[in-house]
Amino acid sequence: MMDNQREKGGLGVGKLVMALLFVASVAVFALTESGRLSHLFKPLYVFLRMASIVGIIGIIAFFIGESIPRTWYDYRRFPFKCYPWEKNGRIYEKLGVRWLKNHSIDMSRIVPGTFPKQNTMSRDRAHLERLVQEMCNAELVHWVLAFLSPVFWLLIEGWYGVAITIGYAMSNLGDIMIQRYNRPRIIMILKRIEACESC
Repeated sequence: MMDNQREKGGLGVGKLVMALLFVASVAVFALTESGRLSHLFKPLYVFLRMASIVGIIGIIAFFIGESIPRTWYDYRRFPFKCYPWEKNGRIYEKLGVRWLKNHSIDMSRIVPGTFPKQNTMSRDRAHLERLVQEMCNAELVHWVLAFLSPVFWLLIEGWYGVAITIGYAMSNLGDIMIQRYNRPRIIMILKRIEACESC
């Protein structure tokens, strides 16, 4: 009970921080859109515009993701289920998923109150079930962001927009790959716990 209260309280602070970042992102985007910052060194101008767009769509996606009930997710069904060609996630090792895992950002470390995804050594069934649901949620959010990546091509001129679109899509596909690599391992542990409980 106390842990749930702490999680809710921390999430309130986290949501406030994200809301402030959203307002800042909108303000920077408005400045770049109005042309008031067009006198800046081009790469700096592009960076500010890119950062504002990342902030806007990323924070909207965060709030939508946090609002979805975790009970809606079923790892046994499309699109979250593991497919034979994935070989329980091993296929992603050939694509460098281990390197990506070591260099990825865990939002639970940035936003207080969000569910921590690093504690994969737990053998508590309820914790692991929630962890799998959080992984499904993270995958969904990153799919949405990957599909939204062409917005950079539309809002940033020239090759900058093309390069950022490709980079942003690839980074989100990398995060999706991490979720699909980790989830089968957690599911395997869950199945072992269920098997032991039924003995």
